[in-house]
Amino acid sequence: MVSIGARKKNSSLGFCTKRVVVIVSALALLALGLQASSLIRSLEHDLLQHSFEKPMNATLSGAAVLTETNQIGTNDRIVGTGSDAMSEDQKENWKQKMDAWVYEPKNVNYFWKKMGDRPFQREFYSRLGKGNFNRLLDVGARSYNKLCKDLINSTSVEYFQMEPNLPPDPSDLKNDGLLECYMNEVREKYPDQGSSFDLVIDFGVFGWKLVQNEFDDTKVKGYVNSVTWLLRDKGCWVLKTDQGWVPNEVEFFDKHILPYFTMKDFDNHAYESGHSIKGGNFKFYFFYKK
Repeated sequence: MVSIGARKKNSSLGFCTKRVVVIVSALALLALGLQASSLIRSLEHDLLQHSFEKPMNATLSGAAVLTETNQIGTNDRIVGTGSDAMSEDQKENWKQKMDAWVYEPKNVNYFWKKMGDRPFQREFYSRLGKGNFNRLLDVGARSYNKLCKDLINSTSVEYFQMEPNLPPDPSDLKNDGLLECYMNEVREKYPDQGSSFDLVIDFGVFGWKLVQNEFDDTKVKGYVNSVTWLLRDKGCWVLKTDQGWVPNEVEFFDKHILPYFTMKDFDNHAYESGHSIKGGNFKFYFFYKK
């Protein structure tokens, strides 16, 4: 027979043990909760800042950052810049990995009115039909970009798009011409387009951190040279950048862009270079070809 004292002692020990288990469990759940909360916040930030702004597939397409890896026995090279470019199978394999980032909004009107910096872009495109720009090239094209030509609203302005990987229904695109290529292969595929554009619009491509993570100096130079080649004398490259896209923006501009371009305000001071949206999450720069 177990004495009353022994039962009390065992009961006390059991109670203490349960308390320890509960406390440890609570701490573990709290730690997991904090990690999960942090992860969720990180994912929400990435989705709001990036996937709604430009689908990853379109972004990588415009920038030509699809690269071959050491697993296929080569150095890191830009796709589509020569005969040694990535094979179609390899491109497709990479594209499938990126599919989770592709975003096509169901409500296009809401998307353009409310999401991220789209209200500013809506205003920006609307100015282009009233300015001194006769031929425009927009880098990256998805179905929701069909509104851009309507916003420009001018019969005297030619609106071109660049996109090697077309959306599921290419008829959704609305333009006056399509360059179906990567930026870094445009000179090879469309040799007649050199010095033919007054304006190159680059929203969510070159200025996105994920693109720059895949770029080395050679790739950056190739991209910038292609933009320079496309523009007429004094033509303008409108570049949107996301917060944190490069470690030091000033150094990056000095090294890679300003040797070939001059940074100025846009359209008679309508916008200053570095025009900031959403507390600096997005900035717009205007570079004019020297």
